[in-house]
Amino acid sequence: MEQRCVYILHGDRYYIWSTNDLERRLKEHKQWKTPTTKRIWDWKLIKIIMCTSRIEARQLEIKIKKSCHPERYI
Repeated sequence: MEQRCVYILHGDRYYIWSTNDLERRLKEHKQWKTPTTKRIWDWKLIKIIMCTSRIEARQLEIKIKKSCHPERYI
């Protein structure tokens, strides 16, 4: 079973995503390789939620995005 996490970045808005390699993804964000986070200035990692599967992580990611209130999950 592959362990994944859902993470939340915050700058001038929230960015929610899931990954199996958080270190790699944060490096990509810092190097401006992710178009969406290029527009979120001075972002900070504010939450990591560990999941036991890709499906669970994706479902949680979608739930947080659809909630319109990601701060509830922080």
